[in-house]
Amino acid sequence: MNKIYQEIEILTITFKSDHIIEDCLSNIDENFKVVVVENSDNKNFKNKIEKRKNTKCILTSSNLGFGAAFNIGAKKINSKYIFHLNPDVMINNEIIFKMYEIAKKIKNLGILSCNETNRNTHSLSQNIFDYNEVDNVKGFVMLINNTNCKISNYFDDNFFLYLEEIDLCKRLKNLNMKICLATSIFVKHFAGKSHNPEFSEKMEIQRNWHYMWSLFYFNKKHYGSLKAYRITFGKFISAFFKLIIYYFINKKKYLIYKHRFSGLLNSYLKKKSSFRI
Repeated sequence: MNKIYQEIEILTITFKSDHIIEDCLSNIDENFKVVVVENSDNKNFKNKIEKRKNTKCILTSSNLGFGAAFNIGAKKINSKYIFHLNPDVMINNEIIFKMYEIAKKIKNLGILSCNETNRNTHSLSQNIFDYNEVDNVKGFVMLINNTNCKISNYFDDNFFLYLEEIDLCKRLKNLNMKICLATSIFVKHFAGKSHNPEFSEKMEIQRNWHYMWSLFYFNKKHYGSLKAYRITFGKFISAFFKLIIYYFINKKKYLIYKHRFSGLLNSYLKKKSSFRI
């Protein structure tokens, strides 16, 4: 069997992703071991997913967020590389093989990612092995060197949503690990479509709350309280006035700014990112 099947295991984190996860996995060789961490207690989902060869589904019982769920899945993986992909990503074996070949050439690699596109197909440019070292990458596709990255948890569990991958990149770079982008590889990413469409409005509210919470927490963690307040206080005041204005004229926008204000306030007060819908 090709060595790649021993050196890479695939990890994806799901929540209400029944409508898209099968499409995500359909173009991936079943010789790859796959770990799916579902942020719920949905046993029907687990039973359906595990019908796929070499696929294990872990239920978290409740929605722990991306980072905490990733950490649970990563602890079940012993391969050299973890290939993470969002359930709203369309990828094929060629992409995985090419990223694997690039990763093997990079000394002290922490994470290798690629470009996203809104086209209906993934693509490879002519200079297939080109890559750049960067400060951070988006988390929709990450080939993580599971051997080099000597940290107990990949993600900070305090983040429920947003900025957790940038936090990880900063921590790995502080350990002299390289964060790289495969500049010649593009994959289709249906950004924001990893959950069932019927939950879109609720998820938008949740995303706004957690983005503001994470924005202050991230900046405070890495740059100190003073800079974190400087970056976020204007957004805090803006959200406060907008929630008052939109209360009278637009209920949807009122709810968005109410939760943006609430998320930032909770972060200021050092409360956990506990908001769920």
